[in-house]
Amino acid sequence: MIAHVDIDAFFAAVEQRRDPRLRGRPVAVGNGVVASCSYEARARGCRTAMTLPEARRACPDLVILDGNYATYRCFAEAVFDVCRDYSPALETYLDEAVLDLTGTGRLWGHASNVARALRRRVRERTGLAVTVGVGSNRMLARLATARAKPDGFGIIEPGKEAEHVANLPVEQLPGVGPRTAASLRDLNLTTAGALRRLSRAELTALYGVRGDALYDRCRGRDTRAVSAREVPASISRETSFHRDTSDPEEHRAMLYYLVERAARTARGLGLATRTVSVRIRTADGKGEEARRSVREGVTVDTRLFRLAGELFERAHTRRVALHLVGCALSGFVPDGSWQLDCFDAAGDPARRALCDGLDAIRERYGHSAVVAGPSLALLGRLRQDAHGFVLRTPSLTR
Repeated sequence: MIAHVDIDAFFAAVEQRRDPRLRGRPVAVGNGVVASCSYEARARGCRTAMTLPEARRACPDLVILDGNYATYRCFAEAVFDVCRDYSPALETYLDEAVLDLTGTGRLWGHASNVARALRRRVRERTGLAVTVGVGSNRMLARLATARAKPDGFGIIEPGKEAEHVANLPVEQLPGVGPRTAASLRDLNLTTAGALRRLSRAELTALYGVRGDALYDRCRGRDTRAVSAREVPASISRETSFHRDTSDPEEHRAMLYYLVERAARTARGLGLATRTVSVRIRTADGKGEEARRSVREGVTVDTRLFRLAGELFERAHTRRVALHLVGCALSGFVPDGSWQLDCFDAAGDPARRALCDGLDAIRERYGHSAVVAGPSLALLGRLRQDAHGFVLRTPSLTR
């Protein structure tokens, strides 16, 4: 049995917990777009990813807050600590967790007992409401959660998997992205039940390995194991500027700061990066993204920033002020598992030692203890706390 735990309206719920004056009021967290909104706001027509002007039109008395990632991370860890008491096999995300309860029946009894106890303990410890879904695999557990929200418990009993999945839109099946969904709809296959018309061989011929997995998932079967995610698919950091800006120095300073934060996280996980991407959004709402992969893994801030800077120049070709900038690292390999480029072998060890030294200082005294490189230009422009510069939209959804 697999359990899925989702913190209801996470960012907004934390803000309501911290400030009792916000309880019962429509609250949204985000800047530019809604990253999270309370159920009071949802009842008034607000939703995640809606632009803030649209949200204000839908709900004129909406309370909008910038949010604080470090605060949300602390609340999430408190929830995950409760989850770990019930299962050693735990995958965690920003506001949700997946637990493997297989074999715990003698200790905890039926999975519904775990759900009730977990929801009660989370509320006692954090004041937050969580919804718990249980099923025979992770896909069904998530489906049970979605049907039980908010602040509820749902279960799909073994033997009823295919029945519960039959009317699920194909877009909601794991592994079905926009392009795959569009191609399935072109074939008039709009639900999981309709997808069962195709044989395993036909789906594999159409979509390769993904088709083989789709054959099982449209029947309610999902073999993905639950395990701690030691190697993330990507590490990204992005933010909106406090005001749209055309200042190249400010662009460069913010990009360096975001690369530095992402690189520090990767080094902390013992990872080197082979793929860097940069994303921007201009003041007129248009977005661009550029990506580059290299043969060897990179861990040093300056080398990653050099790659990111080239990608930024490729993406920012229009003379329009920037609203948002972000970077993402991916294609990870274990740190130290590659050979240094012969042209950089002399410089990288010294730069890596510098990065390790800065990481040690920041781990002990906070990221603000040292401001380095081009991000020095942010001093005096942005407020700082122990966690670093206080950004307008601090990667709330990442």
